[in-house]
Amino acid sequence: MGDIVPNPYTDSTMMVAVNSGNAQAGEWVTVERDIVADYRQAFGEAPPPLVGIAIMSDSDNTGESATAWYGDISLSP
Repeated sequence: MGDIVPNPYTDSTMMVAVNSGNAQAGEWVTVERDIVADYRQAFGEAPPPLVGIAIMSDSDNTGESATAWYGDISLSP
């Protein structure tokens, strides 16, 4: 995965799909991302200083429902 999708509500935000589907349903999944590389791919330039990170689960476009729990989030250089 890692598909980058434009946010339909603002040009200043892009969404990165890191997991999809039912293959890992019911399991804790660890995800590691290079958020600087993700930003460069999404916007074509180096990122500004970090001010926030958004994590989301979304199923409104599929007509399905989803439940997700998030554990600790850590950033490292």
